[in-house]
Amino acid sequence: MIQNLSFALLITVSFNANAWWDKAHRMVCDEAYKLLSVPAKKFVDPLIKEHGSFGTACLWADWVKNDDRKDTRSWHYINLPDSEQNTYKTSCPENGCLIAAFHEQINILKNPSETFHLRAEALWFIGHFVGDIHQPMHVGYPEDRGGNDHKLKFADGSLTNMHSVWDGQIIEHMDSLFGEEYLLVNVSKKINKFLKNSHSEEIEAWAQESRDIAMLPSIGYRNNELKVVTNEYMESHFKVVQERIALGAIRLSQTLNNMHPRNN
Repeated sequence: MIQNLSFALLITVSFNANAWWDKAHRMVCDEAYKLLSVPAKKFVDPLIKEHGSFGTACLWADWVKNDDRKDTRSWHYINLPDSEQNTYKTSCPENGCLIAAFHEQINILKNPSETFHLRAEALWFIGHFVGDIHQPMHVGYPEDRGGNDHKLKFADGSLTNMHSVWDGQIIEHMDSLFGEEYLLVNVSKKINKFLKNSHSEEIEAWAQESRDIAMLPSIGYRNNELKVVTNEYMESHFKVVQERIALGAIRLSQTLNNMHPRNN
């Protein structure tokens, strides 16, 4: 757990810069890769070669959004006011949003006329975006920037915010209690369970799930209700985090398996 204010602030900045935390993004993409068909892996492998793994490639979108690709920063989330809960009806600003960017990158990846470089970047974006859309605070309110301005305290008085809690501090607490492998073990179990279910192929449906979770009373996001983040709060949401990562992995794999790329 966080022991002092300076460390808490460092963690907060880190999580804001690396949405859904590196660990979760890697896991979504690495677990998705295990579920790819042979043709899909043959298609994906050249596009991720320079990163060494799909999991690492899926971190790239966060590396560049605050540097040489600042135009992509708005691609990592959608924001809906409280009066607009239906993700299918939301509209993107001119600089784009997560749903529009996902569709755009899918079209680039599927187009054999696009350059190898653009298609590689499209795959890296897609893997990252599927992770983002399964994190509830990436479908938050515009007025508090997806919970970044929903200020919170831990029980020891150290500071954080709602977005950071959901981006990584719940996972960090999980690791501190049960070890680094606990999350992966439980995500793997949930993948095996959820593979038996049917899954929507629409990112809007995945976004709606995240929005509905964000609005649950137990989350404490709506009406700025949560003020103090207790261990009990984080532990009561371990299952939600595990399930969102598992579902992201399954849906990413199904998205790529269903593409049937040509001329590769």
